Amino acid sequence: MADRVELSLGEYVCLALLADGVNHGWGIGTELAPDGELGRVWSLSRPLTYRAIDQLENKGMLRRQGRHGTGRERTLLSCTALGRRTVTHWLDTPVEHLRDVRTELLLKLVLRRRRNLPLEPLLHAQQLAFADHIDALTIARPTGDPVDLWRRESARAVRRFLDAALDETAPTEVSEVRPPMRLSARNQLRARVTSVAHGGVMSTVKTVLPDGQTITAVITKESAQHLDLASDDEVLVVIKSTEVMLGKQ
Repeated sequence: MADRVELSLGEYVCLALLADGVNHGWGIGTELAPDGELGRVWSLSRPLTYRAIDQLENKGMLRRQGRHGTGRERTLLSCTALGRRTVTHWLDTPVEHLRDVRTELLLKLVLRRRRNLPLEPLLHAQQLAFADHIDALTIARPTGDPVDLWRRESARAVRRFLDAALDETAPTEVSEVRPPMRLSARNQLRARVTSVAHGGVMSTVKTVLPDGQTITAVITKESAQHLDLASDDEVLVVIKSTEVMLGKQ
């Protein structure tokens, strides 16, 4: 978009509500109040809401169209063509940082649902945007630094959230409940993951047993990500005569 204008998060959300038909400042402020539909994700005070509306008008995103109401009159607002294009592009774009999932991505998902837009395209795009960064954080060795631990666990939580959100969008199938799978392999050892290294297709997972012995498993990268493996995880090492498998509760 050659005419794209950068907006603050508050401006984006106010513009999206306006494009959805909330056509005056008081209504937008109500949606963004702490008890509003969007306010439960991210709230904005009324003064900041009105300031965002003024900024949107200055940037050519909305126009004022007179007043309406028999009691307290309210100024009617409407999106410009630029405003509508800006909202559409924003709702289709993944967020840039893991920390933005709790706020901006959730807002986009709620707003897309309000518009009856599918969630899958944005969720898939978000997974792709974060894939390398999450892999880098989850395979890092433990350092004892609480900041590193926070980053690693946050990355894993985001990956689980995106996977679960996509599962929620998939058609549900009724299936009978089956008991937990039992393995025929007898050699099952409890171990702790010491490192995970991802290749293009395969991943190398190193583990250590309680007595200090090490065991290395080479499994598909998809399996390692499905198990959400990271250093310090407790796993079950399953050994057959020709291969080493991993299980995780």
